[in-house]
Amino acid sequence: MAAGCGALGWSLVFAEVTDNGPAANVKVLPAGMSRAEMRELMEGYERDLGVKCSYCHVKDHDSGAFDYASDESPAKQTTRVMISMLDDINGKYLAQLSNDRRYAVPVTCGSCHQGRSTPPEYEAR
Repeated sequence: MAAGCGALGWSLVFAEVTDNGPAANVKVLPAGMSRAEMRELMEGYERDLGVKCSYCHVKDHDSGAFDYASDESPAKQTTRVMISMLDDINGKYLAQLSNDRRYAVPVTCGSCHQGRSTPPEYEAR
């Protein structure tokens, strides 16, 4: 399974995954996503953006453990919008070009971010 923003055709992807129960605060992620699928997807975001969990997820003030379900992080909100954008690009626009092999590879966070939290500025050649 491919990892990265939008590569799996899923929309918003942030939720709490614990060892003791189902994910919490799942916005539009398909029901039944396994812990392994969630972990793989999040690791893809880490690679694509060059960040760690703390970039989008906050820690509980008392326990110090990540509160994956929290919506407190502004970066998490921005990321949700960006994931929706990628879903549109891949699902609506590139899908219309499915007969052209140049557009067979989906756009991911890494397509623009190139391993950086902020995409590098485009420099024309």
